[in-house]
Amino acid sequence: MSVDPEGAGRSEPYGSFMFTVRGGGREVAGFSSLTVVKRTTAVVVGDAPPKDGPVSEAIALEHGASHDSDFVAWAARGELASHMDLDIHVHDEAGRLVLTYQLTGCWVSEMQSLPDLDGNSNAVTIGHLRLENQGWTSVASVPEPEEITLPDGQPDHGLTVSLRPVAEDWREVGDVRPKDSQRDFVHPMAAGYLLMTERPGPWSSLGIYEGDTVVGHAMWGLDDDEAHWIGGLVIDQAFQGRGLGRAAMIALMAWLADQPGHWVTRLTHHPDNTAAAHLYAELGFTPTGQLDEDGEIILEIRP
Repeated sequence: MSVDPEGAGRSEPYGSFMFTVRGGGREVAGFSSLTVVKRTTAVVVGDAPPKDGPVSEAIALEHGASHDSDFVAWAARGELASHMDLDIHVHDEAGRLVLTYQLTGCWVSEMQSLPDLDGNSNAVTIGHLRLENQGWTSVASVPEPEEITLPDGQPDHGLTVSLRPVAEDWREVGDVRPKDSQRDFVHPMAAGYLLMTERPGPWSSLGIYEGDTVVGHAMWGLDDDEAHWIGGLVIDQAFQGRGLGRAAMIALMAWLADQPGHWVTRLTHHPDNTAAAHLYAELGFTPTGQLDEDGEIILEIRP
């Protein structure tokens, strides 16, 4: 499937669906809703041998249709059908591809379907499709935002804060420095975060602006379990104490919560960073009870 960068040109007949299924090199179905795609750790009962690694849960797609008779026949065979590798494409409201789930070894355990009432159509309406799978990976293609601002209804206290992708002003963003007392908690210069986002991995950089002045830097990322992360947010020492960090956090949190498939936002803070702990608690984050590989406390907020 081809999707133009402005969201136009979605292929028919699935152009109106937010979730499309691709198999055998072609689009085979479209759906309006998708359950959270996740893995769980198997519970060991009694003396049963432990299972290796996490278990991929079944994925439920709902309110859809298929014009592909071969796919419908395959789905109808259920567990008797040969296992198939499938991709689930997630689109935003503008029709742009933002995420692909690559599923291996799929078969259908439940399907509720109804032939299209138009006798001249080969479409099958699918109310519910439950895909079992042997495993999955995700490939994010979230478009960079043009600008992130405070959501409507959020008091701005006279601040004109926004977050934008780092472009020709990368030097100004890289020069952002925290206070000396904060350097145990964040990079001494935002350039360290910029270098992290240039490497292969989940992180993307955003400059934080007051009007057109660079005042800070933030990172966001999408993990393998589709958790959104906020990392490395820092306000330059010359602009601290005015609520810019809090406003930037609120704007970024709201933007991440609006992304397709969003289910949780996570971040970390150093155990000794009491100011960050207080701010995150005020914003609704709660500790998960876990630490990351650097010994920092992991917090999260869910819709």
